[in-house]
Amino acid sequence: MIRLTSEPSTPIRSMDELLAVAMAMEKESADRYADLAARMRAAGRQELAEVFDRLVREESGHIDMIAGWSQQLRHHEPDTLTAEAMPHGVFDDENMALVSPELLDAYRSLAIAVRNEERAFAFWSYVAAQGASPEIRDAAERMAREELEHAKTLRRERRKAFVRHRHEMATGQEPYDLPLLELEVSKALEERYRMNEKQGEYRGLAEEARMLSSDLAADPLQDPAPAGPPPPRTLDALCEWLADYYIEAGEHLLSQAARDRAQKLATAAVRRLALVRHLEAA
Repeated sequence: MIRLTSEPSTPIRSMDELLAVAMAMEKESADRYADLAARMRAAGRQELAEVFDRLVREESGHIDMIAGWSQQLRHHEPDTLTAEAMPHGVFDDENMALVSPELLDAYRSLAIAVRNEERAFAFWSYVAAQGASPEIRDAAERMAREELEHAKTLRRERRKAFVRHRHEMATGQEPYDLPLLELEVSKALEERYRMNEKQGEYRGLAEEARMLSSDLAADPLQDPAPAGPPPPRTLDALCEWLADYYIEAGEHLLSQAARDRAQKLATAAVRRLALVRHLEAA
């Protein structure tokens, strides 16, 4: 079970406060998922936009439940929570806004949603344990049960996405050609340099990518996943894909020498990605 990054700093002392916190948490989740849906749609990733749209609908259902509960118990809508009073360390989109849309998939998106629900369960479990009154403890336990049920539902969806992903990987995919991918990066960086020769860093990165391509062609990196979906082809996304690939290889290759080599490649790829993003933003 996922843990909170920090325990709630102040106890919830009234039902009005509890309902306000619950409403604010669900609205934050809905708003962030809606932003990600819009980002995926703008990037042409309609299938992922639909995943986030589904998460927005889930959160909207939670919002309606809390609003109805508040009307039943307090005869008014939940109070609005100030930004300072918002719980910290519960919702975390794990920097999806910084990840190239081409590198996201339904499994990863749903896995993040599951972890958010598990953190919400942990939050309400803590509130229940520290409740100032039986009413608050009972209400927090109900919220914890709701979050646990949501997590179970999302885990089922995540398993389905994982099975689909494995099936896609098993259907006629070619092994990754790392030398060719590094050469692609080198050519794209050279093109960037020709477009703006004042940014000489592009040429240095292009030379580095060409050297990596030659090294990998002469001495191939043992491949931890010899087949899979095609890598992205835009410069930013391909640089990020290669960084992720080398990081994964550095953790799972069989020999220590191979892992050490992959980790050096990962260091170079992460540095390259940061510099490319800096240059693209300039």
